[in-house]
Amino acid sequence: MKWMTNRTLVLTTIFLFFCLTPVQAQETQTKPQIQQMDELVVVEKAGAPGYESTPAKTTIELDKIDFIGPTNSVLDAFKTIAMVDFRGSDLDPGVDSVYLNGFSSKRFVTAMDGVTILKTGGRKSSNIVDWATLPGFLLESVEILSGPHSALYDAKSIGGVINMKTRAPIYRQTRVPELTLITGYSSYNTFSTTTVIQGGVDKFTYDLAYQNYMTDGYLRNSETEMNTGYGRLGLLLPQDGYITISASASDIDRNAAVNNPGETASITTDWDSSYPEVTASAFEPYQDPTWDSKSQTYRLAYTQSLGIGKINASAYYGEDIRDRDYLAWVDEDDHSQGTYDAGWQTKWWQHGAKVTDELQWADNQTTTVGMDLAQLYDVGVDDTKTERVKKEGAFAQHKWGIIPSIDLTLGLRYEAVTTWTSNYSNGSLWNSAYGQLVESQFDQFIPKSFTTWKMDRLAPWLRDTSLSAGISKIWHAPDYHGDYNPQGRPAGIFLDPEHGIGYDLIFKRRVWQDITLKIGYAFYDIKDYIATNSTYAQYSDASAGVLRFSDYKINLEEVHRHATTLELGGHLTDKLSFNLSWAWQRFSNQGDEPAGETELDQRAEHQVGMGLRYALGKKTTLMLDYTYQSDETTEVSNEISNDVWEFYQVDIPAHSVVDLGVQYKCFEQAGWLKNGTLDLYVKNLMNESYYDSEGYPATDRTFGFSFSVTI
Repeated sequence: MKWMTNRTLVLTTIFLFFCLTPVQAQETQTKPQIQQMDELVVVEKAGAPGYESTPAKTTIELDKIDFIGPTNSVLDAFKTIAMVDFRGSDLDPGVDSVYLNGFSSKRFVTAMDGVTILKTGGRKSSNIVDWATLPGFLLESVEILSGPHSALYDAKSIGGVINMKTRAPIYRQTRVPELTLITGYSSYNTFSTTTVIQGGVDKFTYDLAYQNYMTDGYLRNSETEMNTGYGRLGLLLPQDGYITISASASDIDRNAAVNNPGETASITTDWDSSYPEVTASAFEPYQDPTWDSKSQTYRLAYTQSLGIGKINASAYYGEDIRDRDYLAWVDEDDHSQGTYDAGWQTKWWQHGAKVTDELQWADNQTTTVGMDLAQLYDVGVDDTKTERVKKEGAFAQHKWGIIPSIDLTLGLRYEAVTTWTSNYSNGSLWNSAYGQLVESQFDQFIPKSFTTWKMDRLAPWLRDTSLSAGISKIWHAPDYHGDYNPQGRPAGIFLDPEHGIGYDLIFKRRVWQDITLKIGYAFYDIKDYIATNSTYAQYSDASAGVLRFSDYKINLEEVHRHATTLELGGHLTDKLSFNLSWAWQRFSNQGDEPAGETELDQRAEHQVGMGLRYALGKKTTLMLDYTYQSDETTEVSNEISNDVWEFYQVDIPAHSVVDLGVQYKCFEQAGWLKNGTLDLYVKNLMNESYYDSEGYPATDRTFGFSFSVTI
């Protein structure tokens, strides 16, 4: 849509049109309409405790599920859901350590209260989401939406959405604050402490929290310490409304694991027998590598039911610094010259806003309209703050109960993306045919649809049974650093947006008592799929002229994704509940590009997750989690010196992991102490030997405990 010259005017017009239309419709409706309602039957929520499954999404209510071990990260809530591929370790939640339905962070949305978490990314890992910085201790629930069928979120939501919802401020009867303490210890000198203070005075509320986590790590030179602080002030408004302002800050010190070749290596090799063998690291022990970070985020949120619907507005501002520090030899052939500091630092800035208006026309009709904006910055060619990505969106989504047995959701999203690609390195242009910053503009209208057919009326044996179908357009611009400036190369100049169609078919049924089954099949046809082609690039030298780096990243002609998912959960007995999920997927390149093979093999075909919870009396709960992943091959990249990168593949064998825990509720009230709870646990009970997605040995069997109490 290159013909659009004033995007802001277009977005504003669309937003106002959809906002005003329902209001006018309400004014012309002068007669109240009386509708006869069918028999209403109220039932308990089906599924495992804390897991609510609908055809369009799975919601995890964090207060209603029992974790194995302390909840150091929100990732602990959904690591056993097979559609979520967790690639970090139990000792560090990691950066961009989640794949959703086979897609990395650049192709699914991670959101906080409906607002997408965004950074330009890049510079060792994609650096979009550092899971350790998120305030998991103040979250209420997590929603997992599968597929690209919601118009309310960023267009990169090809794989779906993980939306974390914070607790809304509430009116408190007393001015005495509530204090919650959670502390724990586990193997490898791993300590965790979380303190949360919540209270209010009349209509004013406040939340304060601090979390400290430290571990010696499982690998050589993998010590980590994380400190996160959070504060929020709120004002309660009429009509169930509120306005809040919050701030969070994190200071994380991570060491980077180094090679430790083991006893089979040469006698002169530097290795430490107290750590497992590692040969896949880009660093040697003498380099003492670290990967520290600091981040701070400020958020403003407003929600209230008004005459024009329920208004939700959010704005945020964030800063991040990531410091990669390590030593390197002055002369690789003459170590007598010593070492120098070869590290580098990256800074990100980001701010944005989102406004939605939800209008309830009737019991069976709801319209949501809105706009969103994000501007992303990092350090530019002259070491100053430089805008790199601008995203503008407008959307309208209408959910309509056409007849009692059919719900239809139709949506339309307009998204405009501008990127600025750096074509400058070491004092000169990479490609002399372009300037220092090359501006690219992309925009598209993206229709969405999701339909559910409730089959209860067909026959008694089809009660609580539904069939759903989602058919939506896929469109995704090259909007993160790893695409438009991979390893500093200006590959984004030559890339086109991804586009295609996503199809999801979902069958859901309550099979017995509260046990619910959900089965899904998905087929995604994605054209111009963005892939790394550095291994096969032919135009990386200056002699390539205007074609230089034109094939460093490429658009694959066409990629197909086939997938099947299964979710099953509920109570087998009054005391025994379970949650089981299985996911199978296969990506296939329909063209003949060699990069299509290496780009698409970085995910396992089969994943299984299972959780069992058994109430052994009123105070004790036995907990067991099981995960399985089939074998996979992944490609890893590391910067080994300034502007010098190495690429290698890691074969990860199939593996199963079992975690076991016991939760004991010591007391409900003991003087001024409440809800004292003790957790004992063993992770990787069978001591399975396997590797994480970067080729490092995963953590072996660990033991730990945690204790929580409210004052």
